[in-house]
Amino acid sequence: MQSIISIMKKLLLGVIMLISAMGTSLAQDTIPAEPEVTQKPLAKAAFESGICMDNMTVAIPPAKTLEFVLQHRFGTIQNGWSDLAGLWGASNIRIGLNFSITKNLLVGLGTTKNSRLQDLQVKYVFMHQRKEGFPLTIAYFFNLSLNATNKTTYGTDYKFIDRFAYYNEFMFARRFNNMFAAQLGLSYTHFNRVDQSVDSTARNDAFAFSLLGRVKVSPQSSIVIAYTQPIIINYDPAFIVRDGYDWLEIPTNKAPYANISLGWEVSTSTHAFHMYISAAQGILPSEIVMHNTNNFFNGFILLGFNMTRLWGF
Repeated sequence: MQSIISIMKKLLLGVIMLISAMGTSLAQDTIPAEPEVTQKPLAKAAFESGICMDNMTVAIPPAKTLEFVLQHRFGTIQNGWSDLAGLWGASNIRIGLNFSITKNLLVGLGTTKNSRLQDLQVKYVFMHQRKEGFPLTIAYFFNLSLNATNKTTYGTDYKFIDRFAYYNEFMFARRFNNMFAAQLGLSYTHFNRVDQSVDSTARNDAFAFSLLGRVKVSPQSSIVIAYTQPIIINYDPAFIVRDGYDWLEIPTNKAPYANISLGWEVSTSTHAFHMYISAAQGILPSEIVMHNTNNFFNGFILLGFNMTRLWGF
């Protein structure tokens, strides 16, 4: 009797195992597998360098890359041959070092001759353009600068915080094809202190938009063009704006003029070089937006160049 019960138990256990196996097999056959989620491949970078003439770009070198930056602006051509079209005139220069912590995050330090500006910058890429996918590369750029000139520059009631200026920009770039790429920048600049003894209408804040275009003409060379327009209430005659119930404009000799740049770019895997003409002698974007007194269309043009060098770690 016990042997019969034992046989029945084994038989029942076998039937249960068989039914379980059939159910698992049926479930695998009837429930479709979830499709594997894959991202679209990244599009080729819109710009070869993180700096293009006077403008920042969405580009960041590969992770753990050290970048050396040299930016130079000669004097304007107004004095003609007396200073060799500005080459012998008063110049401005900036030297900087940037480091890419990740492929999306860059930090940097720099020093500039004019106003002895010491600056800290951060750039972060939120989104990348992808082939047949997301259409833009979107990045944010922040620059904090400290004016290290003598405190007598600030007159009475000087405070250390008066030395600081802040620049914030969101950049939207797209590579349209193998030849053409463009970028739109929207920025906000703030100076903790401005000199109202010279210009009573001077404001601490400025908005601006910039347009940047790049056309490749060879595997390593491109023509680049840029336009930056400050928008400052009661400050910029190019944009007369309404403040309360009044339409405001100020004398043109006090205005921060729009900056126009046109140049030639040569780039390799480790170098980028820009030679160009521009209006602004300032190098940091906050200086270009707030303090450009050169009108490109009146012939206040200067020669500038940038050079960058990359080292991977």
